[in-house]
Amino acid sequence: MRTVLIVEDEAPLRELLVDLVEGAGYRAFQAIHGRQALALIEQERPDVVLSDVMMPVLNGAELCRLLKAQPSTASIPVILMSAAGPAIADGAGADGFVDKPFELSELEALLRRRLPPEPPE
Repeated sequence: MRTVLIVEDEAPLRELLVDLVEGAGYRAFQAIHGRQALALIEQERPDVVLSDVMMPVLNGAELCRLLKAQPSTASIPVILMSAAGPAIADGAGADGFVDKPFELSELEALLRRRLPPEPPE
């Protein structure tokens, strides 16, 4: 089963995203900031990272830069989200961007496009 790491500091939105991801048939992991996400990525190796940009401790743009700079994580697609618009993530190397607020159907379609196909059994 494909996995999505959701990195969001606002609990209600994080819960909504978990419901969306799991409802679409993926397994969801959660982190409340970028530093926690880094630890989870090392352990779980998600297929996609869906991250807010503006968070405490380590923001989503910096998380994305760190992931893209490491050969072991550079190929993991990162989708950033922010109400501040896509310019806030310029230069981070994200594979996608979602404006907040967003339509759940649009976010689900973006995730499906970014998730690699399931390996054949």
